[in-house]
Amino acid sequence: MSGLLATSLSGLLVAQRSLETTQNNISNIHTEGYSRQRVEQGTKPAQFTGDGYVGQGVNVTNITRSYDQFINKQLSSSLSAFGDADRYHQLATSVDNIMADSSTGMAPVLNRFFNALSSVSSDPSSIPSRQVLLSEADALAQNFNTIGGKFEEIRNLNNSDIGAKVNEINTLAAAIADLNVKIIANVGKTQGLKQPNDLLDKQDALLSRLSEMVNVSVVPQKNGTSSVFIGNGQALVLNGGAATFTTLESELAPGKLEIGIQTANGTIDVTNQISGGSLGGALRFRDEVLDPAQQKLGQVAASLAMEFNAMHQKGFDLNGTAGSDLFKFAGDEVPVIQSSLNTGNAAVTASFQDVNVNPSATANLDFSDYKLKYVGGTDYTLTRTRDNQVINLTATDTVPATGVFTLSFAATQPAKTDVTALPGIDIKVDASGGKTIAVGDESVIRPTYNAAQKIGVNITDPKKIAAATNIEVDPVTKLPVQKLAGGVPVVDALGNPVYVTINGAMPGDNRNALQLADLKDKLSMLGGKASFNDAYAQIVSGVGTLTQSAQFSSSAQETLLNQAKGARESLAGVNLDEEAANLIKFQQAYQASAQSISVARSLFDTLLGAVR
Repeated sequence: MSGLLATSLSGLLVAQRSLETTQNNISNIHTEGYSRQRVEQGTKPAQFTGDGYVGQGVNVTNITRSYDQFINKQLSSSLSAFGDADRYHQLATSVDNIMADSSTGMAPVLNRFFNALSSVSSDPSSIPSRQVLLSEADALAQNFNTIGGKFEEIRNLNNSDIGAKVNEINTLAAAIADLNVKIIANVGKTQGLKQPNDLLDKQDALLSRLSEMVNVSVVPQKNGTSSVFIGNGQALVLNGGAATFTTLESELAPGKLEIGIQTANGTIDVTNQISGGSLGGALRFRDEVLDPAQQKLGQVAASLAMEFNAMHQKGFDLNGTAGSDLFKFAGDEVPVIQSSLNTGNAAVTASFQDVNVNPSATANLDFSDYKLKYVGGTDYTLTRTRDNQVINLTATDTVPATGVFTLSFAATQPAKTDVTALPGIDIKVDASGGKTIAVGDESVIRPTYNAAQKIGVNITDPKKIAAATNIEVDPVTKLPVQKLAGGVPVVDALGNPVYVTINGAMPGDNRNALQLADLKDKLSMLGGKASFNDAYAQIVSGVGTLTQSAQFSSSAQETLLNQAKGARESLAGVNLDEEAANLIKFQQAYQASAQSISVARSLFDTLLGAVR
């Protein structure tokens, strides 16, 4: 009788646990990260009798959660990839909208500026036409400033977002480490035989949120905890300890945030180890879209200013005075940032080359930043940071024995260099007055980084527009010297071309204005292969291509993520129909066990009645 009662009670208890677990599944159907649980049952050891082995019922061996390490790893990877692609696409779209928009882009403003130049060349003595040209020049400079400012706004917002994500990563890492401690304690209570399902679900949910931020490698441990690593094995979480990440401003690139990890020996830069997730997407956007777009825009602005100033200086205004710079730069033209680790104190300066001195200056001007390093003697290296190409330079005294050195293109260059001259800038090192330069001293030169924000108009008086030139016709042939029959100029006794210059006002002369207008189509940029409009169009096209590619990548990664979520949901998600069926099944099992207990009681009562 006791065997029947004990067996019935065991079935009753197991059915009760199954009903409780099923109801727990139903209650948590909308709980994010919850994994469906089930009761695992095992037969109690049978009792041997003379008639054979008699079963003793059932017991609960474990309550497990539906979990597959491969599926979870796939989901984590998909979350990281989608977070990267989606954030990259969002940020790239913001730059694309600025560059390609007809109301904010540079293309229409450039066209209006050149149209105003054409109007001046058609009527060089017209003050209203000259005033329109100055207005369009001012609008052109302001548009450069505005777009450059928009880029800085995006950079600041991105930096704030990077800082927020780093803080959230620290919070998540600390929470995972705290859960590791709790998991160790709970697993220890059962000598490692039972798993704390709810804690493990919380851990998986935190790891998923972390994967949305950055790509991580998760290594499950035997004690139920998870060790988390990033990049090349940099530990983020180990047992109950979590690393602390921080943001660092790059010493040689102000405004550029790097990611560091705090250690007992100081902070280590791990920016290059960060990949995937929305943080990886933000860093990738900055390096692949924002920085190049801002630098290339500055390249157009600087080239435009260099070409126009050089041509404008050759002309003469309405008063017969030689032309001055049409455009100006606010502050230093080319910023130079010297490393705080330098042991020498020599001053490094850089400036844009004069196109009148070097006609290839704008063609050679590159959008990249450059790292200048002193290697000893008269030798320096100039490294193009966008591709780490090294250019060898050599120093000579500007004025002998003064200690002010001009750096020029060295005769010997690395075998694979594709550079044949300095990149449109002049570099000087001032080691005079007791200043010194030490081997290994470094500086970063940023020719075009903020050129678009600094460009302005140098002239406010329309009369000072140098539309004329003082190269006049030959007094004998009455033809311009440049246009003699056969192309042969008239020369003097020394072989020099004969020019007649005009002193005084030249209101009707438009020849310099025509040459200024011709700059619109001059292939003065990108190695002499592109005009200003061409160069700007290439920026727009490049950003647009990256944005479209990011859109495709984001859509593809979203599809893969949905598939990964579907795979996990099919395994670990709660199905109400299935749980409802389980409720009926376990209810019936419970009722049957209860009925068995009732039968056992009835038999026991009958037995007692017979004994009495």
